[in-house]
Amino acid sequence: MTTAPPSSRPLSVAVLITLARGPTAGGHVKCWERFAEAAATLSPDVLDLTVYTMAEGKDEMVEPLAGHVRFHAVPPVLGTARFPFLAQGAGHTDLARHHGRLARHLRRHDVLHCTDTFAFSRTARRVAARRGTGLTASIHTDLPTFTTVYSREILARWVGAGWLGRRVLEDLDLPGRLGRRAARKVARFVADCDRVLVSREPDRAMAEAELGADRVGWLRRGIDLDRFHPKHRDRARLRLDLGVPADRPLLLFVGRADDSKRLMTLARAARLLLDRGQAPYVLAVGEGGRRADVMALLGPDHACAPGPLPQAALPALYASADVFVFPSESEVSPNVVLEARACGLPVVVSARDGGARFVRAHGMDGVLVEDADPTAWAAAIEPLLLDVEARREMGVRARAVVEATAPSWRTVLEEDLLPVWRAAAENRERA
Repeated sequence: MTTAPPSSRPLSVAVLITLARGPTAGGHVKCWERFAEAAATLSPDVLDLTVYTMAEGKDEMVEPLAGHVRFHAVPPVLGTARFPFLAQGAGHTDLARHHGRLARHLRRHDVLHCTDTFAFSRTARRVAARRGTGLTASIHTDLPTFTTVYSREILARWVGAGWLGRRVLEDLDLPGRLGRRAARKVARFVADCDRVLVSREPDRAMAEAELGADRVGWLRRGIDLDRFHPKHRDRARLRLDLGVPADRPLLLFVGRADDSKRLMTLARAARLLLDRGQAPYVLAVGEGGRRADVMALLGPDHACAPGPLPQAALPALYASADVFVFPSESEVSPNVVLEARACGLPVVVSARDGGARFVRAHGMDGVLVEDADPTAWAAAIEPLLLDVEARREMGVRARAVVEATAPSWRTVLEEDLLPVWRAAAENRERA
């Protein structure tokens, strides 16, 4: 049985992410990049952290951030990249039931922290059960919703839009069934953990039903208030780099350009506003199959969809826009909403999404939209197009709320994660 680390050495924690790092990685991966950077500022006597991600090639790679913090990329056993018919917007993962090479690495850690339910986390669960290692988890994505959306996308390519497609997608609701199956899978995984961290109320209710309230905690998101700041506004540079007109209200979207984020809700709302004589310009940043649809609907005079941009470019993008619009209803705790608000940007987000919790008062420091219909989104956006001072004041209030309430990444690491990891290690020692 593995014992908790003695005081003479730091707590050794492995974080498992069955996704690849890279320029197009989403908020799940970026979140842990920020936590790793924060861990690198801690004393080496406190924590030794390894973040395992999925290698895109055949070779393992270790990227140290400090002597006690590193990223370790491990090739998948059954990567979805091998199966073109499984292509979808969320990136590739590993479908294997067990990863023997990874398992050998995990034996040296005191706590294994899972962030999904795919191959890396399945392997961690097995290693923890066999060796008595502490097992914790955090929920970063709405897996049931993503499963529903992406299985519909994949199945639609197979069965088409005819009678067979209607039978499979609508009558039998196979995507919905797969989504509900994914929800049961998440609950079963949570039940095997010592401690679980959540970031929205539905996940808290599920986790408490499986583990009890005393073993479920809250995981916040941090923010770098200097990096994401209104001072980075540079509309002239945006015009030079992306051709965005400087004299029109800029509606910004950052995320996967697909149906999981409901990008077309924004595009259709913008089309309605253009048809009414308003002059919004849409900048949709991110990879995905809906980029071409956005451009077809709005045209190059009214939109730009450049694909993914470097993370270093995001602060200036946020600060240079006029309104951040994010119609997604599948988020747990979207970093992009918090980042936009930190840059002094008024946000228009779904009231049914995890990003809604960042807005303190609807109509004051942000706008919450209850309806998924583009007409409702157009109605929510239009007042901010018409009143420059109102949107400026809303952005100022959004920044003030972030300054008053949002912690740093190091604070979240020290207050939310480290106590849970220590408790898991101590509990396994007593077992």
